[in-house]
This record gives sequence, C-alpha cells and structure tokens, in this order.
Amino acid sequence: MTNWHDDDEFWTLMAPFMFDEARWAGTVTEIDLITELTQMAPGTAVLDLGCGPGRHSLELARRGFQVTGVDRTRPYLQEARERASKEALDIEFVESDMRSFRRPESFDVALSLFTSFGYFKEAEENMQALRNVNDSLRDGGVLLIETMGKEPLARIYQHRDWDELDGVFWLAERNVTENWSWMDGRWILVSGDMVQEFKFGHWIYSAFELQQMLRQTGFSRVDVYGDLEGRPYDHTASRLVALARK
Repeated sequence: MTNWHDDDEFWTLMAPFMFDEARWAGTVTEIDLITELTQMAPGTAVLDLGCGPGRHSLELARRGFQVTGVDRTRPYLQEARERASKEALDIEFVESDMRSFRRPESFDVALSLFTSFGYFKEAEENMQALRNVNDSLRDGGVLLIETMGKEPLARIYQHRDWDELDGVFWLAERNVTENWSWMDGRWILVSGDMVQEFKFGHWIYSAFELQQMLRQTGFSRVDVYGDLEGRPYDHTASRLVALARK
C-alpha cells in the first residue's frame, strides 16, 4: 500500500490551498527571519529539505545563498525548476526521500520548514532522517526545524474546519491519537460533482520530545523558540522552532 506522503495526486490537488498567493507572498518575511535566527551569510551552503515547489529555495538563491532543494514530489520539483529557470537562478533540485538523502559534510545550514518533518509512522525512520541531516552538515552547522508543536496545537485544536478557494471546498478533519503523539487527518476536496478524499497522518512533537530526538541524533545544542522571530516557547507560542547545532 502506498504511503500517503508518496501520493503525488495528494500533493498536486492540495497545492492551491497549501501554497496560495498569501503563502508565497509571506516567503520574503520568513527568509528575513530565518537568516536572522540562523545568522546565515550570503554564500552559505543551504539544504532546503522538503522544499516543495521551491518557495524558500528561490528566495534564498535570490539573496546569494548556495541552495540545494530536496523533495520526493516530482511535480513540485518540476514547478521549482521552472520558476528558477525563469529567473536564471542557480539552484540544485534533487528528487529524493529524506530517509535516504545524505551528502556528508556538504552544508552549513539545513532547513525543514512548514511542518515537513515527522511524516513516517515508524519513529526510527524520522530519526534516520535527522541522522542524515546531521551527517550532511559541516562541523558547526545548524538545522532549523519549523513545525506545529504539540503545545500550541492543543491551544487552537479544532476537530473539523473548512476553506474555499475559487469554488473548490476543502474540508478538514483531525483526530489526535497515541496519547497526543500522532495526528490522523482526513481532507476532502469538493468541486462541483467531484469529491476526492485523502487520509494522512504525522507525528506531533512537544518541544522536549523534539529536543531529545535532535540530541540523540548527534546535535550538541538545541535551542527552542515559539516562532521564527525567536520568541520564547511558552503559552503564547504559535509554532515550534528548533535550532540545532552540530
């Protein structure tokens, strides 16, 4: 049986909702914050892991960073390459799974953004992805993970909600299981007479759990923040941002 995260149809049909105009427009600000938090300088070798259609890779390349974007979804990589070509941006895009992508001591910074980590049901597979990143970083390199943490999710959790874009309705249902460690989701797209349903799941980590995982996979120091602006991870946190140093 194909895992949900290996289904290109899922990613293609959900792209207009996940990567709408507002999401693309917010990329500049996100990269402003990321470069400040990681203290990246132009010329830095950056791994954008789970790069999708290249939102962050493109903006990083515009600013003079040496960028490698990795994703397993071919349609996203095709879009990313086309966008890069139109702007004559020199970006390496690689079709690969984070469980297998490993390029020893090749990067100064690795990024895992927009909740693109924790998809694999077998916990060891997520640990392997972190080990691969650690191996791919040079000494002193940093990994920045930006995801929805368990604590802020608990504060805003909704079992069901919906959205609409150009006459297409997106209905979302969520169920937290495994003692608040796993999220089962169901997304339904309705467009005229067409109804398509997708089921998915991913781990939801507390700050402590993600810190422990990063330390166990070789990172020497892990700082945690409540957003990309570097605010404390407290009751006001909107995201879980972990900055791990090799």
